Amino acid sequence: MVRLVALAFILAPAVAVAGKAYNEGSGGSYDCSKDPAVAININDGTFTFTGACKIAINGNGNTITSDGAASITANGNNNTVSYGKTKPKIADNGNGNKFNAGGKVDKKSADAGGGGSGAIDCKKSPTYRVDTNGSLSLKFVGTCDSIEVTTGENNLQIENVKKLVLNGGNNNVNVGGVDAIVTNGAQNQVTYKKGLSGAKPKVSGAGASNTVVQLK
Repeated sequence: MVRLVALAFILAPAVAVAGKAYNEGSGGSYDCSKDPAVAININDGTFTFTGACKIAINGNGNTITSDGAASITANGNNNTVSYGKTKPKIADNGNGNKFNAGGKVDKKSADAGGGGSGAIDCKKSPTYRVDTNGSLSLKFVGTCDSIEVTTGENNLQIENVKKLVLNGGNNNVNVGGVDAIVTNGAQNQVTYKKGLSGAKPKVSGAGASNTVVQLK
């Protein structure tokens, strides 16, 4: 038995160590200027990456937002990736993976203050409702009173909002500061940094399979 175990160890192929490897937990954020290589080896996580990342997705059902990925290799299934305005090199070896370009804004968003840049000014539109189309990538700057999402598969970058309501499903939302998060839809992924009025926001809602994670 000992000889067989030793032989198996010797013959095992070498595995390259990534700059950042996620082997447990529910997600996180990472600056790829430290080391561009990122490996995601877990399922159903929510990630935010900055810089020219080289991302290997080995897990399933993850939601990834990257502002400037250099390459994306998806070996798992049913992952959703938002990669910014410039399309990276993509190798899709799995099934059901989705790759979305950022900066896609509908006319309503531009009229609200996006100006074609994808940024919605909360001073001009303190109360905002995403209800025209799904699969949008929207960015909010400033502090909004309320943002309600009734459609699905949207990617939202929000600087601050007092109340976030997700009535749609499969949305990916990254928030800086927030006081209340209501998840009435299903399978939404929300990451936040802090509460606006307290240490953590109030989380409620009757939706199923939603994930709310505070970034460290």
